[in-house]
Amino acid sequence: MSKTIGVIFGGPSPEHDISILTGLQSVRILSKKYEVLALYWSKDNKWYLVDNEYESVDFINNKKIYKNKLEIKFNEDPGFYQKRKKLDFHVIVNACHGGPGEDGSLQSLLNIFDIKYTGPDQVSAQICMDKYAFYTLMKENDLPVIEKQLINTDEINIEGNYVLKPRFGGSSIGVEIINDVTTAQKLIKNSDLYSQGAVIEKYLENSTDLLVGVRNFPDFDISEIEKPLKNETLFSYNDKYLENGGLEGSKRELPAKLSEQIEKKLIDMVQKINHIIPTRGIYRYDFLLHENKLYVNEINTIPGSHALYLWKNLDNSKFELLDSMIDEALSKQFNNWSLTGSDGIALKSAKDIASKLG
Repeated sequence: MSKTIGVIFGGPSPEHDISILTGLQSVRILSKKYEVLALYWSKDNKWYLVDNEYESVDFINNKKIYKNKLEIKFNEDPGFYQKRKKLDFHVIVNACHGGPGEDGSLQSLLNIFDIKYTGPDQVSAQICMDKYAFYTLMKENDLPVIEKQLINTDEINIEGNYVLKPRFGGSSIGVEIINDVTTAQKLIKNSDLYSQGAVIEKYLENSTDLLVGVRNFPDFDISEIEKPLKNETLFSYNDKYLENGGLEGSKRELPAKLSEQIEKKLIDMVQKINHIIPTRGIYRYDFLLHENKLYVNEINTIPGSHALYLWKNLDNSKFELLDSMIDEALSKQFNNWSLTGSDGIALKSAKDIASKLG
């Protein structure tokens, strides 16, 4: 039976543009075998069905994009509608980065619609998007992390260089090196990137970023380890997405040249983390190597280009990797809410409502 695949991309997020690129790539790859519907989520939180052949530049001030508007309906058959016709999918490929597409919001909506989807479930999305919650979870499980502080009072003492990050956000946008509280507070005040909070951590000079793709379907598998080659002190948005035509053209060592000891330690940590937060789809685990010590940095649950490029030297095509994500999503049941206790006994035993108002 032929499958109909929806691909959602865009969204009201700082990573909106990168999501468009990931989404369009996914549409092209999957269209080789499946009927694919491209769902564009605009910056102003509206939905559109767009042509599968659009290029990235078509999403810059092009009114054609807004021709086929979609509605979200919570009726007896909830879902996405084009005029009066409901769009039916076997599965949704979530190609959203950051914001409500990656923080559990979209996942919650799709759960209510009973639509299966790739990528993180609601809980994993929430934990991994919250840098302080993720840090706390790793620390509680005795994994090496760089100490983080929430910036929410005037009592924080900064000596030396620190890295300021949005508490809820991606791995590069809004990430700044600071050396005093005043600078941090000015940055936070003047940018909505930090509207949901901010964290700081000690800046490790001359540290090395190490990235690895992880999946659990059809079996546990990891990609080669990447060492990004950065132009700046931090692995910046410019390094990651703008140099050499985009993410897949960024400068990197793949595989990274590492000692057997560091490589084994990284893989051991990946396996431990995967038991704590099981991967769905393809996650990208980000580590920092500093003075021969390895730290867990963060998990990107929907990485740019779905991190497919990390497998380019291995025996996995991009289609095969995406197709496995689809098969995994189809094999899982999300809406397993429990009704235990909702048996009417409390309603029968209750007195009238007026008596409960005091």
